[in-house]
Amino acid sequence: MKHHYADVLDRTGDTWTITPNAQRWSCHVDDLAGVPEDTERLTVTAGDRNWQRMLQLSQLRELTLHEPSQDQLLALARMPQLTALRISHARPASLAMLEGLSALRELVLEYVSGFNDLSPVGRLPALRALHLENLRRVSDFSGLAGAPALRSVTVMGTLDWNQPVADPGFLAQLPALEAVSITWFRSPLVSGLPGTLLRVPKLRKVHFSMSELPLEDFARIQAWLPGVEGAVREPFVLCGEIQRVIDPREDVAALPLEAFLAVPGFWVDAQGRRREHLADSAYLLGKGERMAQGRSANVLARCGQHAQRYRALVEQFSGEGVPGR
Repeated sequence: MKHHYADVLDRTGDTWTITPNAQRWSCHVDDLAGVPEDTERLTVTAGDRNWQRMLQLSQLRELTLHEPSQDQLLALARMPQLTALRISHARPASLAMLEGLSALRELVLEYVSGFNDLSPVGRLPALRALHLENLRRVSDFSGLAGAPALRSVTVMGTLDWNQPVADPGFLAQLPALEAVSITWFRSPLVSGLPGTLLRVPKLRKVHFSMSELPLEDFARIQAWLPGVEGAVREPFVLCGEIQRVIDPREDVAALPLEAFLAVPGFWVDAQGRRREHLADSAYLLGKGERMAQGRSANVLARCGQHAQRYRALVEQFSGEGVPGR
């Protein structure tokens, strides 16, 4: 899949400062020979002339390597001053060249293949934010375990390929972890994710796309971690949604209020006007849940049933108590 150049990093707070994806080319020149000594941000590609000039820029703090050569990747070992690094569309055999980046705080690896060992990343002492997207040969993320400063982790596949995650247990071995986002992924041990999240002591924010986890696991996360941002989920999302004011001349306008409100999609606004909520489809929360489609009344009725089922699961897991507590 062609890279989208969208900025999918969570920009709330101070976790990410790296230049947004779409703006990477504002830091690019075809020939680095004349790049000023005080340059702090730079984008470099394999075709750039005099690219070795980047090694002489003592104030360079942020680097994007887009479709880099192997020599450019290896040169990273000679740039210990970097605090933010993005590598896009590359095939390094290993990430050993990153191990000397002792000041690195932010790392983005997107559409990078060729390696399968993340342990050099796990040994970066200052790394606080990590975005991993479409790493074709990686399924074992245990190499990240023990990263001392890592506060934010994002793991993403793409619309046409789900990132394999052999075991999400590595998350519980990140002592500083606060925010987790995992989307478009597949894992044989995905049902263990709620229990793993319970073992992340500083967790404050989670994000999983609607179809990644079984409905029961979404309910467990909501029941067990209600104070964590993103843990409380809506059980459905309406599509093709419109709302209309019901004409007083329509038959339903004459229904008694109790009977009117019993009809799926009917409601009364703050001004006392009777309205109808229309939707031609809806996404239902939970892996394997089929999309609701058809007449608006049927879609809304199905959403209501799904919401009732989800609320019952949340109540069930809340009543059972949090495991180990």
